[in-house]
Amino acid sequence: MTAPSGYRSRVAFDLNLQSPLLAIASAALAGFAVGIVPIGVAEVLAVAIGAVIPGSLAVTMLVVFTASHVASKWIWYVLGSLAERVRQPVALCMIARTREFLARNPGYGPSTLAAGALLSIPPFHLPAIAAGIIRRPVSQFLVICFSGRLIRFGVLAVAPTLWRAWSQ
Repeated sequence: MTAPSGYRSRVAFDLNLQSPLLAIASAALAGFAVGIVPIGVAEVLAVAIGAVIPGSLAVTMLVVFTASHVASKWIWYVLGSLAERVRQPVALCMIARTREFLARNPGYGPSTLAAGALLSIPPFHLPAIAAGIIRRPVSQFLVICFSGRLIRFGVLAVAPTLWRAWSQ
């Protein structure tokens, strides 16, 4: 059924799909979502953010994307810090995998966390859980994660710009 001629919508605002604020909010939501569900899509989104024009918007989106991604990794950190109280089967499986990771890496420290943030090897949620299990200070965890992830995503985000420059 179509609206009669002259009908005005009662929607209080028009959604501008080209709004920079919408782009930044989308980056925040996407960063959190792909950080909480360890499926490895964050890198693809970082490349997509790199294709955004103007570059200043891309940089803002990348920083917001990284911050929300790290915020979601903090939830994995909390899971590790509560490892002894967890009863949920999937979470227990993640904790068991992380304990195996810690057994293989007895010298787990800030440099291992930084390598995990930068390289995503192993999948980065495991070093985040490990940091919680060994009670790494939260501030240190957040700074290391943000720095490593920003470098990783920044390198990936530059790829579209380099491609455009090379192909011209």
